[in-house]
Amino acid sequence: MNIKVEFFQDDFIQAIGAGIYQISINQNNKSEVLYIGESVFVLVRSASHLYKLKSKPEYFGFTYETIDNPGITLKFSIIEENSDCTSRKKRERELIKKRKPLSQNGISDRQKNVEEKIKALTQFLNDSNEMC
Repeated sequence: MNIKVEFFQDDFIQAIGAGIYQISINQNNKSEVLYIGESVFVLVRSASHLYKLKSKPEYFGFTYETIDNPGITLKFSIIEENSDCTSRKKRERELIKKRKPLSQNGISDRQKNVEEKIKALTQFLNDSNEMC
């Protein structure tokens, strides 16, 4: 796994608490939302995403080839702090519908199947390479 990871660089303290977060993918100055989630412990939940990604690149639509691309950066960031579970889950669904993350189905917090995730991420990576 040679991709770069920016792990809450601007909002690390806020990530210790509850809130809604996003994972963005960046390549060649082009960025797209990969995933939106919510948690009572954002930092811990995000670390578990990284662990799963390292062991199973397809978790977010990577292949063993694309996960080794040092030109790709994953950026974890807080969208908003929110300690109320009910409103946090509702807001998460709203943001998923609005921002349409590459790895999610766009209707709920559920992810697409593996083939759809790989297709969506590969399309983004190919499109961002064509811009060079």
